[in-house]
Amino acid sequence: MDSLQYTVYQGSTETPGHYGWHVDMFNGTAAPRKLTLVVTLSDPDEYEGGDLEIMHSGTHITQASKARGTVHAFPGWKLHRVTPVTKGTRRTLVAWIAGPEFREALLRPRFMTRLKTP
Repeated sequence: MDSLQYTVYQGSTETPGHYGWHVDMFNGTAAPRKLTLVVTLSDPDEYEGGDLEIMHSGTHITQASKARGTVHAFPGWKLHRVTPVTKGTRRTLVAWIAGPEFREALLRPRFMTRLKTP
């Protein structure tokens, strides 16, 4: 396991807590993050907004369940974000599993190309 992160997103209409589109694969360490794990700690009734969205193949986006205790696992190279929390507080625990470079020669070029497009 690379590390753990306890994340708190505070709701606000002026400066809502959120996290824009990003990938977790590269964090400056020798081994890339291969798997992202997000544990939902808040009850969905405790906040509004704060949706974990994961992009698959271009423009197909899935929205993760907000049920407390749910664990979401996805590849570290997938684009994902948390939409703005407009009310209440969203809490999660995030973990990353790191490992040696991927062996597939085509994975990195496709990943890097995807990052360059708006």
